[in-house]
Amino acid sequence: MVLISCIVTAAVVVAQDGPPVESVDRTRLDVERLPPEAVRVDRDMYAHGVYVEGRLGARWLRGGAGRYLEPGPGASLGVGVEALRWLWIGARGEMSMHETRGPSPPSPTAVEILSAVLEARLQWNLGSRLALWAGVDGGVAAATGRYLQLFGIDDAGSVALVGGANAGIDWHFVHLHYSAGVAGGARLLPSLRGPDGERAIGVELGAYLRYVL
Repeated sequence: MVLISCIVTAAVVVAQDGPPVESVDRTRLDVERLPPEAVRVDRDMYAHGVYVEGRLGARWLRGGAGRYLEPGPGASLGVGVEALRWLWIGARGEMSMHETRGPSPPSPTAVEILSAVLEARLQWNLGSRLALWAGVDGGVAAATGRYLQLFGIDDAGSVALVGGANAGIDWHFVHLHYSAGVAGGARLLPSLRGPDGERAIGVELGAYLRYVL
């Protein structure tokens, strides 16, 4: 009986065109034998929710107080939440520093522009790592010192409402929490308008690093 069983088994093996092909077992016990394409990275694998974002860049003014201030470095720190995959809501504090270029006297000095804004962003995810976003913001801003008042910009030191729009490109690292990007925008600064009523517009450009908790 054993001899007959061996003969039958040998006959089956010979009849096959090649070595037996074992199907992939897609259980956790056989995970090492899964093909590489079985797991694909997508944005749902990243962290979502509360975020912290720091930005470094530059700000320059067009019109109004921009006639008396040089472009200068700027920085901001923001916090917010990814309310939906396409909607981000947050708040940001900003500061920029500008050397003066008005005629003397007075002596050259520096003026800081401080602002705090709330913002909303719409984000378009173009893949697992690349995204584009655009948003609007609004808040308050003021300039330090008394320099601009000497040239008739009397409201420079007053806290006034501001509003603007911005956009950026976001690149997610191969990491659960981090992404980086570049962003730019423009904001109307009513308290820095010129003595003749000329509007002051702050233009910003910078790079940021975001950490999602």
